[in-house]
Amino acid sequence: MASQGVFDAPTGGLGSLALTQAKAALSPALESTAPPPRSGRLHVIGRLLHDLPRPAWLIVDTVIIWIATVQSFRWFDVADFAHHAESWLTFSVYALCLTVGSLIFGLNERTTLTSRGRILTRMLLTVTLSCILAYAIIYVLMYLRLSRRVVAATLITYYVCGSSLRLLASSAIHAVRRRLLVVGRPAACAAFTRRLKENFGPGHEIIGFVHSADDAGELPLGMAPPLGTTHDIVALCRAHHIRDIVVCNGIARDPSAMDWMLPCLRLGCRVTNEATFYETSVGRILVDEITPEWFLFTDLKAHCEQYAMLKRAFDVVVSIVGVAVSLPFYPLIALAIKLEDGGPVFYSQDRVGRNGAVFKLWKFRTMQPDAERGESRWASRNDPRITYVGRFLRHTRLDEFPQFFNILWGAMSVVGPRPERPDIDASLCTLAPYWSERHLVKPGLTGWAQISFRYGNTVEDAKRKLQYDFYYLKHMSLELDIIVVFRTLGTFLRGAC
Repeated sequence: MASQGVFDAPTGGLGSLALTQAKAALSPALESTAPPPRSGRLHVIGRLLHDLPRPAWLIVDTVIIWIATVQSFRWFDVADFAHHAESWLTFSVYALCLTVGSLIFGLNERTTLTSRGRILTRMLLTVTLSCILAYAIIYVLMYLRLSRRVVAATLITYYVCGSSLRLLASSAIHAVRRRLLVVGRPAACAAFTRRLKENFGPGHEIIGFVHSADDAGELPLGMAPPLGTTHDIVALCRAHHIRDIVVCNGIARDPSAMDWMLPCLRLGCRVTNEATFYETSVGRILVDEITPEWFLFTDLKAHCEQYAMLKRAFDVVVSIVGVAVSLPFYPLIALAIKLEDGGPVFYSQDRVGRNGAVFKLWKFRTMQPDAERGESRWASRNDPRITYVGRFLRHTRLDEFPQFFNILWGAMSVVGPRPERPDIDASLCTLAPYWSERHLVKPGLTGWAQISFRYGNTVEDAKRKLQYDFYYLKHMSLELDIIVVFRTLGTFLRGAC
């Protein structure tokens, strides 16, 4: 059928006459009704779980752990759960520890449900950490005597039930794809299609694209003819059961766009522009598409005094805890560095901070003492300048511990864009659009870009991370900071294993 695999059929350039012929050939498809997408209970579950928010999964986990705790007391304890004070304390501790563990290891992130292996691994890590935390709280802090069989049965029951539910959700999500129609000029639609294939999960299926009546130009190589023009969108939505409509740049500013947007909204379709669809689905901003208007309408919180005070208080508390926890490791790390090559333990670099101010960033030394020789270079994979001890410190993130003092002094924040060296920063300001706008906030020990993208050592990697940095600039909040901190802690724990 013409609507299936519309971007896969190679086609040469088409003039206005060829487009008219293609539209005429496709007219029977507009009149007929395409087979509806997969129906049934699995389809309904998949649509429900695809966009299920993180708090909903926390509620589900709380219900599962409550049922598991009740059953464990019934199996191994003669006391009635409802009248047993320790049982309610146990349930509360379990629920708290599992919530913390799920945040640390990203158990309830949407990307977790796309991989069965990721589900089982993160469930195991969450349960293991939760068991350690629950043991410390129940036995060490509360001095309660609770049957170990109850603890083991509760956690095993939660792991089996929680994993099974998430595996079912993963199967349902993979079985259901939101049918998507792209509206725009042929070149813009082709670019969006490439981005979709490179960056999105299996949750969307492009049915085809349409253009305005005035955009009758040649098609990019390998792109099939359009399904029609914007006058045919409503009919296409009905015929192909479209769930999402993505509007590329240029079309949205057309005054006649409201003639087809409102009827599509009444059909239950979600109509968004390309940048919004990309932002909500991937978690980063299309920096190349940003205009000065973006800064006017985004309402950044970088200069909000109330938020700045709250963020500073959060930074001070986290950095004090970080210093207290990390300080006992300092002698061991210093001894290991000294024993390897006898060089200095600490290493400082000039980095660019808020509003372009330069500050000294401190780290444990992980490279040879004369590694850079006056020239700033990104570290590469298997970089020969990295020492054996330094490789371990970088893998476990232990080399970042001294930066807690940078945070206490106010030069850095716990969460924010990663600071760069002045010469590299100056170069990126000319190569990446709006790079200097990262300096609207303090640089961070960790950040949305660091937990969302691998370590970058090229200009292209820097541009990709800039997209995540702009997402943080737009959505920065205490809640997002807490999520980033927990996810960073999960990265640290996985690296230390």
